[in-house]
Amino acid sequence: MERSLGTLELRTLTENNRQYNLRLFAGAFLYNNTYQDTDFFSFALDRPTDYLFDYNYLGRSEEAGLLSQQLIVAEGGFKSQLESAFANQWITTANASTTIWRYIMAYGDMGLVANRTETPKFVYDSGIRLNLVEDYFELYFPIYSNKGWEIAQPNYDQSIRFIVTLSPNTLLKLFTRRWY
Repeated sequence: MERSLGTLELRTLTENNRQYNLRLFAGAFLYNNTYQDTDFFSFALDRPTDYLFDYNYLGRSEEAGLLSQQLIVAEGGFKSQLESAFANQWITTANASTTIWRYIMAYGDMGLVANRTETPKFVYDSGIRLNLVEDYFELYFPIYSNKGWEIAQPNYDQSIRFIVTLSPNTLLKLFTRRWY
């Protein structure tokens, strides 16, 4: 199994305090013989499997409950948990957000997910992002996606995603980083 991938991330803050974020991701398998058995090594749309333990998951193997809602923007970077959660052939996604007012932002994600036994699927989601402390504490409230109006669906509280950073090294960067 060999993977090839690339990520491009742009972030800018204008003089009138409006923030624009754009993230592009593309990944393809050059060779993959595990796709029939498991999605463990596949590209993830919304929650990477983290088989190399690169990410700081609070609930690494959680499939339900609050800790399963933790978001780490990697690979596909989607905020909604959609049916086509993995890609075992190739994936391309775009994630964008912009300021509505102060720390309230609108976000939107779209992409194509290709699996070997299916035709590529177009996926999308959108919603509101509360950017309380950029990259350290954020809340994502999905509004509309391939599933339809997410706020009208049962158990909407389980669709809300969050970013929280508890790593001492990462938190230290919060106080030493340059703010744009």
